[in-house]
Amino acid sequence: MQVLQEFASYTEWLESLEKLSESDWNERMDSDKWTVKQIILHIAHWDNHLLNVITPSVKNGEEMIFPDFDSFNARATKRAEKLPGDAVLKESLQSRRTLVIMLESLSEETLTFKTSANGVSHDPHQAVPYSLYVIIEEFIEHDRHHMKQVESILK
Repeated sequence: MQVLQEFASYTEWLESLEKLSESDWNERMDSDKWTVKQIILHIAHWDNHLLNVITPSVKNGEEMIFPDFDSFNARATKRAEKLPGDAVLKESLQSRRTLVIMLESLSEETLTFKTSANGVSHDPHQAVPYSLYVIIEEFIEHDRHHMKQVESILK
């Protein structure tokens, strides 16, 4: 499935960060913005949420529950401050690869199962019913947004 391949391709982009120095990992766009490693760990935390909470819920025919974004993101960015860049990269690669393997193991029926996200039945951006497939499309956009940020920081 094309969407899963695109979602998986993030790992290739991550691998391009293996050459970064610790000072690169700690670069940020502006003084009030996240560092490169905070951005990357933020994505990994969402991958883990998809892996450990969202996908099992959908497999059980239940709705998707997402935490409060601000506090969830704050935990990830705070944790990133304590880790070296290479540890963040390793964890991020592991999270995405594990999530992709799980998603690829699911049936088309499970990937397209109509569900809700925090009680909302339709994706407000696309006006289509929520499913794992729709959520993965949203996360691809989320990846792209942050990849552009990281690339502009590292220019």
